[in-house]
Amino acid sequence: MFWQSQNIAPHFRGDKVKKQKALNRNMACCFAGCSIVGMSTGTSGVAVAAYIDRDRYTRDLTGETFDFRNHKTDEPVLARGFELPPGSPGWDKQRLWDEVDKAEIATKHLARTGEVRLRAGAQLAKHYVFALPKDVQITDAQRIEMARQHIQEQFTDNGLACQWAIHMQAGNPHLHVLVTTRRLGREGLDKHKATDLNPDFARKNGKGFVSTQDRISEKWEAFQNRYFEEREFELRVDPRGVVFQLHEGKARHIEASWKTAENEARLEDARQTALVEPKTILEKLTARQCLFTERELNAVLKKAGVEDMIEREAAKQRVLSCPECVKLYDGQGQETGLYTSTLVRAEERAILELTDRKMREGGGHVSERARQQALSRKTLDPEQREAFDVMTAANRLCVIQGRAGAGKSYTMGAARDAFEVDGWRVVGLAPTNTVSRDMHTDGFQEASTVHAELLRQEKARTNPRSRVKAWDRKTVVFVDEAAMLDNRTMHRLLQQADVSGAKVVMIGDDAQLASIQRGGMYTEIRQKTDSALISLVRRQKQDWMRQASMDLADGKIKEAMTAYQEHDCIKAAKEPIEVLLQDWKRDVARNPDVNRFIYAGINTEVNRINDACSKTMRELGKVRGGITYACEKGEKKFQQTIGVGDRIQFNATAKNIDKNLINGNFGTVQKQSQKQIEVRLDSGAMVSFNPGEYKGFALGYAGTVYKGQGKTQTDVYALHGVTWNNRTTYVGATRHKGNFTLYVDSEKVKGFEQLARSMSRSQDRASTLGYLDERQANQVKERGRDRDGPALTLPGRSRVEEPSLDAPKLEIDPERLRAAREARDRQERFANPEKAREHIQAKARELRETITARDKHKAAMVKMRPESLDYRAAVKKLVRLEGKEQEADLVLRKSCKELAGTLGKQAVKAEIAKVFGLEKAGVFMQQCGLEKAVKHQIKGMDYSR
Repeated sequence: MFWQSQNIAPHFRGDKVKKQKALNRNMACCFAGCSIVGMSTGTSGVAVAAYIDRDRYTRDLTGETFDFRNHKTDEPVLARGFELPPGSPGWDKQRLWDEVDKAEIATKHLARTGEVRLRAGAQLAKHYVFALPKDVQITDAQRIEMARQHIQEQFTDNGLACQWAIHMQAGNPHLHVLVTTRRLGREGLDKHKATDLNPDFARKNGKGFVSTQDRISEKWEAFQNRYFEEREFELRVDPRGVVFQLHEGKARHIEASWKTAENEARLEDARQTALVEPKTILEKLTARQCLFTERELNAVLKKAGVEDMIEREAAKQRVLSCPECVKLYDGQGQETGLYTSTLVRAEERAILELTDRKMREGGGHVSERARQQALSRKTLDPEQREAFDVMTAANRLCVIQGRAGAGKSYTMGAARDAFEVDGWRVVGLAPTNTVSRDMHTDGFQEASTVHAELLRQEKARTNPRSRVKAWDRKTVVFVDEAAMLDNRTMHRLLQQADVSGAKVVMIGDDAQLASIQRGGMYTEIRQKTDSALISLVRRQKQDWMRQASMDLADGKIKEAMTAYQEHDCIKAAKEPIEVLLQDWKRDVARNPDVNRFIYAGINTEVNRINDACSKTMRELGKVRGGITYACEKGEKKFQQTIGVGDRIQFNATAKNIDKNLINGNFGTVQKQSQKQIEVRLDSGAMVSFNPGEYKGFALGYAGTVYKGQGKTQTDVYALHGVTWNNRTTYVGATRHKGNFTLYVDSEKVKGFEQLARSMSRSQDRASTLGYLDERQANQVKERGRDRDGPALTLPGRSRVEEPSLDAPKLEIDPERLRAAREARDRQERFANPEKAREHIQAKARELRETITARDKHKAAMVKMRPESLDYRAAVKKLVRLEGKEQEADLVLRKSCKELAGTLGKQAVKAEIAKVFGLEKAGVFMQQCGLEKAVKHQIKGMDYSR
C-alpha cells in the first residue's frame, strides 16, 4: 500500500535593514535615483566628482581639496567617463565643475561687497544613481556599454555635460552620473537652467526627494528591457519593487548626512505613495497577474512600509475606489472578490480586436498539391490530420491545443513542409531559447525567440534601410509554447502580424506552465479562432500511463495519481530524498546509459540532490577528478564540485562568449581546468568557457519543474513539495517515456487524499474577460438576468467588458448578449469535434436528469390522495417537469442533427450511448432520422425508459 511504503534593492526602515530577496531569478533591478547637488545639501560638483571618480580634486572657488583615492578600496571602479555634448568647448573635468561654480556666483552680492559666494539655494548639478544588472549573463563590457548608451540618450543628446563612473560594490554594481543643470554650448554654460529636463522634485517633512511622477526608474527599466531584447538575453527588469534607496557611500564630511536624509525621505515617499498614489500600487498588483484580491493588496501595502493597520486600511480603500481600479462580478451580477485595472481590460480588449481583424482576413491556405506532398512524408492519425487541416486552411490565425506528449511538434512539422512546398516563408518562434533551438533542430530554418524576432521586425518597420527581412502576406509564423506568452508580448505579436498580413499559427497547452508576467489571453484566442485539439498521448508506452497523462491534461489530478499509486510509483518516507537517491543509484548501476532526470521543488533541494548524484557517479567510476567552482543562478551564489563526466546545466545565456551558452542547455563535461571547461551538449555541439568569466552553470542531474517544459526524458524521479500544484504536476508527471516515480515526505503529507489535494491546487488566473464590471453587473440585475447562467461574454469585440476610454459607453442588450454567446458556442462546436462531443454528452445528461426528476415525482404522487391540495400542486409540477423533458429532448435531437456532419453519425451515437446505453442510443438515432430502423425494433419505443 502507498502509505506503508517508504531584484529588489535592500531598503531601510529606521535602524533596521530588510534585504528583500529577488522575486524572480531572471529579473534585473529598475532602481534609479536622483538628487540635487548644491547649497541646500552642503555639497559641490567638485566634491561629488572626486568621490565618484575615486580621485583628488581641488575646488578653485574655495581652495578646498577632496581626496578619495584610497576611499573604499573594496569597491573598485570598473570604468570612468566624461561626456560632453557635440559642439561644446573642450573642457576637462576640473574645468567643467569650476565653471559650474562660477555660473552660480551671486553677482549682485559680489558687486556690492566684493565677496565671492554662491546664490542661496544654488543648484550645481544633478547626481543620478542607476542600479546595473548583476546577472552572470551581463559582462563588465556590457555594463559599460549600457552606461554609455543610456548617458548619451538621456543627457549628452540633450546638451548636458556629465561625468560618470561604475562602482562594483559587492552584489550591487551601480552607475553614478553627475550632470550639469545647464546646457553646455559653444560659448560655455547656458544662462538658463535646463528646467525642461529636470526631475520633478518634491518635499516632505523638510526633506527633498524625486517625486514618483517623474518616472526615472521607469525610463531606466524601459532602457534595460530594450537592451536585453536586442541581445536576446532572458532577462527582464522586475517592476514590482516599491521602496528604493540611494547608494550610501560618500565620506561623512562630504555627504553632510544628505544621502541618509534622502533615503529616509525616499522611504517616507514610498509610504506616502502607497497612501496617496493608488495608481502606482495598482500597477504593482497587476504586473504579473490580471486579477488580484484584497489579501494580495494588503500584502503589497505592507511591503511598501504601511505597517499601521488603520493607515493600511485607508490606503486599501483608496486603491479600490480609484478610477483605474475595476471591481469584477460574475454573470449573475454577484461579487467575486476579484479586482483588476482599466489598463488590463484595455490591453485584453486590444488583443481581442487584433484577433478579430486576423480572423476576418482572407487567404492563408496552401494548395492541395502542397498538402498532399507534405502528407506523403508523414503518417498522421485523425487528430493530427485535423490539426494539419486547420493549420493549412484558409485562415490568418489559428490555434492548435496539444497535450503534453501528444506529438504536436511532429504535426507542426508536416504543416511546415506544406507551406514550404507552396513557397511560403516559414518562421518559427518560441518564448525561450531552448524551445526555439529545438524548433531549429526539428527543421525550421528561421527559428528565434519571440522577443528577438519582434524587435527585429519592429525596427525593420520603422527603418526603411534595415536589412531585416520584413514579414508579409506570404509569411507564416509558427509560435510554439504560445500559452507561455504574456499579454504584452501577445499584443506585440498580433500587432506585427496585423500590420504585415502574416499568418500566425499558435501551438500550446494552457494547462501547462504559464507566463511569468500577466497573461491568459492564449485561452481567449483559442476559444475564438479556428482550432484543433491533439489529445492522444504518444510519449508514454504503457496504456495506463497514457491515460494518466490525459487525465492530468484534463485536470483530473487525483485519477492520474491513483493510477501511479496502484502501480507502486509513489513512495512515501520520512526521508524521501534519501530513498530517491538510493533508487537512482541502483538504476544507474544497472543501466548507466538511460536518460534520467530528477525534479525538485526548490533550489536548495536541487543542489543537494545534484551534489549527491555527482558523488554517486564518482563512486561508480563514471566521473573522474573534481574541481570546486563558484556558480551562480540568478541572485543565488553557491559552490559545486564538478568532474569530467558530470552532467551540467546552463542557467544563463551568454552568446557573446559562445553561441551555445544558452539557458536551459544540458551537457556532459569532457575536459576541465581552473580556467577552462569543455562540455558536449546533448545536441552534440561542443562549448567551452572560462568558469571565472561565466558562472551561470551547475550540476545537471536535477532541476526544478520549470526546466521540464517542452522536454522529454526516459526516466523521471520527482520529489514532492509545497511548490507542486495542478500545473507543475501536469508538467512534471508527463516528461517521461519510461518510468515515473514520485517521492513524498510522509511526515508532512498524511495520506493519499492530502497528496491529491495538494497536487490539484489551482493557481490559474485567467483573463478578466469572463467577468462583468459594476455597470454591467447593475444592468444584469436590473433586467432580471437568469441567475443560473455562467458569466456572460460576447465573442470578438462585442465581449462584455469595459469599453474604450475614448469611446462612448454603450448600453448592452441582454438578449443580444445571450444570442451572441449561443452563436459563438455553436460556431465552436462546428469547428471543434472535442467541443461537439462535450456538447452532445452534456445535452444527453440534461435530458436524463429531467427524466429522472419526472419519474421520482411520479413515484411520490402515487402516495398522495387525489383530492388533497398537495396532489393538485404536484400535478402542476408534473406538467412543468414534462415540459422540461420535452424541451431537453428537442434540444438534444437538434444538436445531434447539426453535429452529425462534424463528428459523423457513429460518433454522435457513441456519445449518447455513454449516457443512455447502446440500445436506447440506437432507438434515439432512428427517431432523429439518423439511422434506419431494423424490422424487429419498435419505432415508437420510449428510449428514455
